[in-house]
Order: sequence, then C-alpha cells, then structure tokens
Amino acid sequence: MQLEEFEKGWIAVGNRVKGIALVILSAVIFGVTPTMVKYTYSHGSNPVVMTMFRSLLPIPIILAVLAAQKISLKIPIRLFGKIGVIALVGSTATTIMLNMSYHYIPVGMATTLHFVYPTFVSLLCFFFYRERIDRAKILALVISSSGILCFFQGNGSGSIAGILLALGSGLTYAFYMVSVDKWGVKNLHPMVFSFYTCLFVSIDTFIYGALTHQITFGLSGLSWIYTFIVAVSVSVGANAFLQMGIRDTGASTAAILSMFEPITSVICGVLILHESLSGLKLLGCVLILFAVYLLTRKRAVVE
Repeated sequence: MQLEEFEKGWIAVGNRVKGIALVILSAVIFGVTPTMVKYTYSHGSNPVVMTMFRSLLPIPIILAVLAAQKISLKIPIRLFGKIGVIALVGSTATTIMLNMSYHYIPVGMATTLHFVYPTFVSLLCFFFYRERIDRAKILALVISSSGILCFFQGNGSGSIAGILLALGSGLTYAFYMVSVDKWGVKNLHPMVFSFYTCLFVSIDTFIYGALTHQITFGLSGLSWIYTFIVAVSVSVGANAFLQMGIRDTGASTAAILSMFEPITSVICGVLILHESLSGLKLLGCVLILFAVYLLTRKRAVVE
C-alpha cells in the first residue's frame, strides 16, 4: 500500500513538472511571436493581415484534428451569437490592437502593458457581476497603475498611441476572459471553440480589412513563412500546450507561469530587434508583473 502511494506521489509530481514545463513553453512561444510579427511589417504585412492569417491558416489543421478524433462541430444555436461577439471584441479587436501597438512601442513593452488584463478582469467582474474587490485586488490595481505611469514619459504621440493600444488590447482580452467564463462557452470542447473563434475572426478581419483597404497579399517569401509559423505555433502549438499545462498545474499556477511571456518579449525585443528599454520603463514592467503575480497568487492560495 505504501509503495502504491509512493508511486502515485511520484506520478503526481511528474505530471506537475510536465505541466509547468508545458505552460512555460507556451508562454515562451507567445513571447517570441511578437518579434516575428514585427518583422513581417517591414516586408509587406500589417496588423489586419497578420490577424486574419493567424486565424485562417490554422483552420484546416483544427478540422483535421477534430476529424481524427471524431469530434462533432455541432453546438447549441444560442452559443453562435455569443461566440461571434467574443470573437469580434475579445479576439479580433485584441489581436489587431496589440499588433498595431508594435508599430509604436517595443514589443516587450506592448506585451507587458497587455498583461494588465487580470486587473481589468477584476474591474469588469466588479462592475457587471458585482464581485467583491478585496484589498489584494485594490493593491494590485494601484501597483499596476503606477507601472503604467512609468511608460508615459512624454515621448510623443506615437508612443502614447502605442501605450493606449496595448492597454486597450488588455481590456478587450479581459472581456474575452470574463465572457468565456460567464456566458457558458467554457463548457464547449476547446478545439470546437477554437474552430469557431478562428472562423469568426477570419471573417471579421477580412471585412474590416476590405473596408479599410488593408488587405494585401504582397508579402515577401520570408514574411509568408513567418506568418505561417506565428499562426500555427500560437493557434495550435501554444494554445494546446497551455491547455495541457493547465490540466496538470491548475489555472492559477498557469497564470503565474504565463508571466514568462512578457519577460520573453522584452528579452527578444532587446536582443533581436535591438529595442531600447530605459530604467523607468523596466521598473514599469516589474510593477505590472508584480501586480499580476499578486492577483494570480491569491487565487492559487484560495484553490
């Protein structure tokens, strides 16, 4: 009996270590891809095109996986409209704004500012679902706000535009997180939800790009390769790794480990894109990540 308990304990530890590794790998992939996204902009692409292909290219792969596992695409009719809104606001707007922010500010700074979304989640839940904001959440809000102020150094309207776009992407992503949790969508099979989300985002971005004349196929060969890598690695690879990691570690632990994403983006931006990062902006990154840690760590303790 003791031997069986010992073996079960080691299996549990092994699964947790594997889960931690998968979440970190997912975060690193998410953190590296903004560097490739920014590269494509100088070779004919733009935020709308990148957002469209990031959702369109993985669809055949998702369909192949669903077919291989014999998973039906049927979902309740009432969820179509909800997924459509989630895809438009939570996915399309989020990705376009975040991708646009790379035009104005370093990718590491943009990703870090985007990571204020846990604070926005708390605020949305407070205003719309009357969930209590305790002292830990208030402290995290104050710290993250202080971190955001570190980025406003009067560097011109372009920098301010990038900051606002990155923050806006955090707000719309918070809407995504809250709506998936509160609207009954989380009970769908993850791959089925991914398929419909990718489909809606592809349609949304194509219509928006056509109306604003931003749809283009004049990308260089290397830019097409980077676009495909970003699309598959994020929509299939990183998302799958994150889902498997959450299964073995829990959502709150995964949220903490996901902070490797902005850290990776900062490192890639400095080393690969030669982006500058002042001491004050670095302090802002640290404050925002610490605020995220406070929020996610508190949930982990509760669980």
